[in-house]
Amino acid sequence: MKSNIYTKQSGRFALPQFQMLGVVLLIVGVIYSIQLNPWGIAFLFIGVVLATMTTGVQINLEKRTHRNYIRIVGFKYGNWVEIPTLDYVSVFVEHYSQDMGVASINATDKYKDFKISLIVSKTQRFDAGGFNDKTETFKVAEEIAKELDTKLLDYTSTEPKWINV
Repeated sequence: MKSNIYTKQSGRFALPQFQMLGVVLLIVGVIYSIQLNPWGIAFLFIGVVLATMTTGVQINLEKRTHRNYIRIVGFKYGNWVEIPTLDYVSVFVEHYSQDMGVASINATDKYKDFKISLIVSKTQRFDAGGFNDKTETFKVAEEIAKELDTKLLDYTSTEPKWINV
């Protein structure tokens, strides 16, 4: 990390259907605007918002603040929250499965994500994002733990182990 603000984009804010609706409204807005229809501006605005909304996490390592943000057209919106003294930074695995079925055909899609959490207490934690690659996750987690001057816990296997940073 080169700057003092760690940023991890999580994904789209809404379902893909709403993103597609945003693109359709964008196209309709362009057509209406060419025809000088006043509704064109409304369709353009709503289309751009729906097509570009994403979510993510930012951590200001210097000021020790955290925020979950919504990004619209490149601008990030969200309130900064002060991070209290941390117990440790944890890396763990989240397993997902999705069951699919049509008539008598069934399938299960399974995958996993590596997540980083800033643990304050048993009841309070801050997410720092999810990753597909384990080595990338540990690289980022070690950097965060080092910058925030705390310990790092590897909880990706059945036995948790502390990692020196």
